[in-house]
Amino acid sequence: MRYLSRNDLEKIATHVFNDYKLLPQFAGQQVYHVDPEILAGGLCSLHIDHFHLSKDRLTLGMTAFKEIGVEVFDDSGQPLFYYLDGRTLLIETDLKDDPAQYGRYHFTVAHETAHQILADLHPTDRALQNRVVRYRGDSPQFPIHDWSEWQADNLASALLLPLEIVHGALHRFDLEHGIGILNKVYRPKEYRRFCEMAEFLGVSKQAMVIRLKRLGLLKKDYLQNPYALADVEKEDDD
Repeated sequence: MRYLSRNDLEKIATHVFNDYKLLPQFAGQQVYHVDPEILAGGLCSLHIDHFHLSKDRLTLGMTAFKEIGVEVFDDSGQPLFYYLDGRTLLIETDLKDDPAQYGRYHFTVAHETAHQILADLHPTDRALQNRVVRYRGDSPQFPIHDWSEWQADNLASALLLPLEIVHGALHRFDLEHGIGILNKVYRPKEYRRFCEMAEFLGVSKQAMVIRLKRLGLLKKDYLQNPYALADVEKEDDD
């Protein structure tokens, strides 16, 4: 397979986003966020379906680039045969049904769409075209164990949060200069605006943090453990 850099993936995402903005439903409108279901279905002509993709329900997404049968599961855990046609994204039902996981659902749809976009760019790559890709949401960024998953993760991030969209959202939520320190204990005002921005864009807080860091718009992140920041003064109330 071809190894693409983050810069390569950013360029691909920019082209895709420019095409996304030209969809008929956005005619004459400003686009403020990316809907991954419209991206997948409306732009890329992909079909989205929902099943339990593994018995442990930890496989979040699945797709393939040619016709192939795969095993999925019903609510009782019984296996079912599903015929993938090469243009279908399978997403774990639990993500779709749980409002608390809508950000993770959106990223999973974008991740599987990214696989399809990359496959379309390399139609003669047999190793890629013959795969059934399964996403469990736990691919480390470093060290890279699976370049295909790394590329899909990074392209998904850029597809959901294009630079134009991110800068627009930062301005909307009075964070146009970026975020120096993200900490809900010591920087509650910034943190609240950050959370509102992530919700507005339809992404998880973690996905928002990763994207802001990559764009150089977030310096320090204490999302997981705000009390680790012991040497920062609390922000002024005024």
